[in-house]
Amino acid sequence: MQYLEAVLFFLLTGNAMEHESCTEKAAFTMYKDTLSLIKYISSKFRSQQNNSPQGSIDNKLEVLSLRCQSLLYLKLFKMRKHEVKEYQKVLADYHQKAAQPTPLQPEQCGGQVVGGQGTPSPMSPTPSPAGSVGSVGSQSSGYNSGDVAAGRMGGTAGGNSMGQQPPAANMGPCVAVPLFVHSAMQKQNQHFTYLLSCHELWEQADTLVHKGKHKYFFIQLDQCCGPLTLHSSLNDLVKYVRFGIQRLKDACCGDETVQLQ
Repeated sequence: MQYLEAVLFFLLTGNAMEHESCTEKAAFTMYKDTLSLIKYISSKFRSQQNNSPQGSIDNKLEVLSLRCQSLLYLKLFKMRKHEVKEYQKVLADYHQKAAQPTPLQPEQCGGQVVGGQGTPSPMSPTPSPAGSVGSVGSQSSGYNSGDVAAGRMGGTAGGNSMGQQPPAANMGPCVAVPLFVHSAMQKQNQHFTYLLSCHELWEQADTLVHKGKHKYFFIQLDQCCGPLTLHSSLNDLVKYVRFGIQRLKDACCGDETVQLQ
């Protein structure tokens, strides 16, 4: 619990940095580093989840951790929203003006080289697998003070999905695109990964609430702090998680007035 409480101070620090023009860019790094810390802490909760009283507490801490991660990924996406719009315009203009692409065979996807060193020419098109990036809609919390809606397990989320390009021999037919378009695709993919991770983690938290039968506990938090949703601010998140941790601490100390369900 102490580690998760410490994370809340990082969130508040990042929030303060975000609203200062001189430290706004550093806030993004602060949020990303905080995400890495939460993931490490969360791994400790997952390893101890069971049907024991301590396991029940760990399950609730895991839900709170997932909420933190989800809203942090959403924050990262919002902080790059202006870039998303710029890259979307670049890609939309290219697809609107480009002629019907002619598929290239894998052996043709090596690109041109400069000076025999294997460096792609800045003026040459860069091969990229054909495809498009879709948008991800938003959703609110899976429960409220009156009921809990069924959640879905979203799978493993987070991280940079851009890995090394596979060898040309292992690729299917390719489409050549300009280098700046390929770069925009990569950046846009990373930004949308933040948004996708946000929703997947939120759904995982909803699923854990139902699977662990913790509906009553989180309805109590909703009634005391207000429902936590994807529209909640980081300050709302800190208040909510702090209150949840305090209730769990009271339960550990044997406070009979605290009900953990």
